Amino acid sequence: MTKPLPTLRQADDQDGVTAELVSVLDSAHLVWSNPEERRRMRFFGFRPAVEPGVLKREWHGMNVRVSPTLLRAAWPGAGVLEFRSPERVLLMDGAPFAPSPQAMEVVHQVLDLIQSYERWVEAREGKDQRIGRGQIDGRAVNPLAETRRLQRAMQVRRRRAR
Repeated sequence: MTKPLPTLRQADDQDGVTAELVSVLDSAHLVWSNPEERRRMRFFGFRPAVEPGVLKREWHGMNVRVSPTLLRAAWPGAGVLEFRSPERVLLMDGAPFAPSPQAMEVVHQVLDLIQSYERWVEAREGKDQRIGRGQIDGRAVNPLAETRRLQRAMQVRRRRAR
């Protein structure tokens, strides 16, 4: 389980948080939309959805769907987070993302899924293999490092706001 993200106050840099979150979700989606990764995802518990090319998974009450262009996480009572890959757009309940307490609850669950998946790959195949599979389109992608970086940045923001 990931450490809970702190709640944001008005003084916090909400645009910066959103930009960092887009970076994390972009990294995870780049890895997850890679055709070679789909087999690992199925072993981790993702299943084919009705729509072609979409994998789905339930994660602690949250429904996650991954397609070649979309990462969608719906948590009943908290909302629906969508990351649209080609445009690098992040939405919460169909509107531009704002880091509200409910939105951050969904974000926390998504980060937990990303970290758990990456740790599972590392335990199964080793650290070098986990990191090595992150070379996509000439770009080094490491979703686990990205989630940790976001958590550290959130903690720094929290300390500065005090």
